[in-house]
Amino acid sequence: MAGIAQCRNRTRDHLASISITGSTTEPVHPCLPEYFNEYASRDLNAPRSQAFGQFQYPTPPLGRPGGAQAVFHHEWKKGEAKEKLKRTVEAYRQFEQGQLPVGPGADALLAAFRAVEDELTDHEPGPAKVVTDRQVELLLKKKASVLHLSAANYCWFEDPAKALCLKLAGAKSTAAPLAGLCDSSRCPQATHHLVHRSVWHAAANNGAVLLASPRIPAGEKERMRAEHERSMRVLQEIDKAAGKAG
Repeated sequence: MAGIAQCRNRTRDHLASISITGSTTEPVHPCLPEYFNEYASRDLNAPRSQAFGQFQYPTPPLGRPGGAQAVFHHEWKKGEAKEKLKRTVEAYRQFEQGQLPVGPGADALLAAFRAVEDELTDHEPGPAKVVTDRQVELLLKKKASVLHLSAANYCWFEDPAKALCLKLAGAKSTAAPLAGLCDSSRCPQATHHLVHRSVWHAAANNGAVLLASPRIPAGEKERMRAEHERSMRVLQEIDKAAGKAG
């Protein structure tokens, strides 16, 4: 207790000397937090407020991206467009090999692929043209621009008025589909491909396990049974179309 009292008196005397003379050469040893805070508030807060009180951001912090943000945004959009084109070309190559897409939007996608195929094979009499990957990419670039990737399906968001997700949400128009409301088994702009098979296979297996569990209530099983049947139906459609030529 005596040591604490001595430290308190020493700090008090030091602060008194500062308030009287404005400076001191004696080192300070603020042992108690309350006296240290008082010392700091007397000597540091005033110049700090003077130095930074007039500071303003050159641009609003929450404004549109600039500098590194703009560069990152540009690179992200560029990478996204590249991936969309890659997936579209991959789907077209599978179409050439007889691995067809399925789903409500399959007919529209197949029509687009057949138009590209006709464009590549239609040529004037003479030596046959050599079709390059670059030619295929140029013809599919417009189609790829409306593609939105998902783990379980592809969404070809060409006409917002046809999007089931927007109808469910009551939205008239938007720049992108609402992935959280996607029901690819009913949306006329959704397709399923071989790349999505593993997702639907896992969903079907998980559904079967849950339906067999005695811990699931009967009412919940009815809802899960409908989802399981949908997963099985999509899985069977993918398997069937994978080896069927159009």
